[in-house]
Amino acid sequence: MIRVRTRSLDKLATDVDGSALVAVRADTWSRGDVDARYPIYSVTKPVIAAAILRLARDRALALDDPAPLGWPGTIRQLLDHTSSARDYARLPAYGAALQAHPRQAWSDEELLAAAREAGPDFQPGEGWAYSNTGYTLLRLVLDAHGGLATFLPRLGLRSATVAEGPDDLMACVPALWALPGEEPSDVRGRYDPRWVGHRTLIATATDLLRFWRSLPAEMLDSRSFVSIGAEAPGFVDARYGLGVMADPGSPLGTVIGHGGGGPGYAHGVFTVPERDAVAIVLTPDQRFDAQGAALRLLEAALDA
Repeated sequence: MIRVRTRSLDKLATDVDGSALVAVRADTWSRGDVDARYPIYSVTKPVIAAAILRLARDRALALDDPAPLGWPGTIRQLLDHTSSARDYARLPAYGAALQAHPRQAWSDEELLAAAREAGPDFQPGEGWAYSNTGYTLLRLVLDAHGGLATFLPRLGLRSATVAEGPDDLMACVPALWALPGEEPSDVRGRYDPRWVGHRTLIATATDLLRFWRSLPAEMLDSRSFVSIGAEAPGFVDARYGLGVMADPGSPLGTVIGHGGGGPGYAHGVFTVPERDAVAIVLTPDQRFDAQGAALRLLEAALDA
């Protein structure tokens, strides 16, 4: 039970400058303010995936439908990063534009045009490459069905919001960020979160615990996990499924989760669904290894 491991969890979390929340069945442990709000960056991807899967359940789309706007691959391949869509975040022009005008993000059209011009990473289904572009396309699919925000209450994220402009970050925990040649200062109001093409939610650890404890069954199905073809820190068998990182080789049981980071912040969330265990770390420090911290807390809570 988690209550007898409090000392171990406290020790592991001494370097977490933010919010940490661990739950195993009915027991919980926390450090910091679990209702503090953060832009969760790529931890939004599993939420987008869950919304797409809800549309598939409602027969509003099929996972084997073609990707939108004439992009190669299918909806399923966008979800598991095998579509071949070039990641705009890896393009030098994207980094240069962000540094030149951080408060004025590229439009969807500009993001997608830059990625399309760069060309695919491989033929669809013949490789794996993490792609923010793919999840931007999935967000556009959701836009045609009311937008990501309309799905949040049904996914357990009742108090979460979608960041749509620089001022939206003012509701978040302050965090330092510096462009090259600058001294670090508060990122809030200085960075346009629409530089994240798929958008970032603003959420709390409490929000995320509800979501991660009610993941769609399709996201837990090991048949959907594809190898990423590389090692990942803390993982035995690094794979990616429908919006989630996965490690079916972990001694804890199958670990599911995601990391997220961007200007000012770094986060990690991991769960072992078969043991009803979740560890969440949200921090206002983009240099912090939040994914590693979340995995260590999960292991300690399960005493593996």
